[in-house]
Amino acid sequence: MEQQKDYNIENLPERETIQKIVAELKSTNLDKVSYQKIFYKILNELKIIPFVTAKLKAGHHIERARINEPDQIFYSETELSYRTDFHNIKKYGRANFPGQSLFYGAIKSEKIELPRIINLLETSELFRSADKTTKTEFVMTVGKWRIKEDFEVVEIVFNKDNIENIPQIKKAYEYHLDKIRKEIPERIEDIEFLLRFFSDEFAKKTINSDSDYKISVAYTEMATNFKGLSGVTYPSVRTNYEGFNVALTIPAVEKYLDLEIVAMFKVHKNGEHTLVDNLAYATDLGNMKSNFNWIDIKGTDEKLINEILLKD
Repeated sequence: MEQQKDYNIENLPERETIQKIVAELKSTNLDKVSYQKIFYKILNELKIIPFVTAKLKAGHHIERARINEPDQIFYSETELSYRTDFHNIKKYGRANFPGQSLFYGAIKSEKIELPRIINLLETSELFRSADKTTKTEFVMTVGKWRIKEDFEVVEIVFNKDNIENIPQIKKAYEYHLDKIRKEIPERIEDIEFLLRFFSDEFAKKTINSDSDYKISVAYTEMATNFKGLSGVTYPSVRTNYEGFNVALTIPAVEKYLDLEIVAMFKVHKNGEHTLVDNLAYATDLGNMKSNFNWIDIKGTDEKLINEILLKD
């Protein structure tokens, strides 16, 4: 369990105060309060912000997807990676504030072997639609980045419903709770209470406006700016928490990730039925990953394609 370097556990407020602060935050109309006010309330009144962390391991992969516009083809890493049009990022995301670019991607989980499925659910509203009359098709491009060396991120695994329903999350939760119990036995209930509060913010399903993300954004900013962590990993709301997302800082992407392969898929959705066709892939990405050499794979044996695209 990680905590801010400048504080020791004696600075943590009493339980009644902690509960009052959290209750105030939960009942606040976040549309009516500035992000800065939320940020500094958490920082100045809680005084200790607890984080638990995990390492993303070298050799594993992170995938990120974009939906192509009609007839659009991407040819460079810049088009697939974190956004660089900072002035156009006008809303809060689950981990970023307006004007801030983070690399949102997906990693495989025990339940979902293909991160591109997580990406598809996260990026396409049409694909998520439960309307049985929905009929659509579109092209999705997926980049697959290899992790070059281990690095550390905040792990969001204290939401009660997730713990009860997702074995992988329960295992991580129990590991962290046991570690906290050994290190800070006298305040374990208070630390767990705070970690659950922040995990609940990342697990929000009902989002009335982007302001509803202000607390999870503040938590991410504290982790990356004060602790020097590279980002967060959290259960994907769009997959009913069975998949895992990451949100990484730009320096972390440039230091730890290497784009190895990109692939295009055509997605056909007809009500509850979905078919995903392989279209093309590229492993020759050009100088500084700026000139993808696409190879047409329509009609190619699925087993061969999977050997290329799924290899870890």
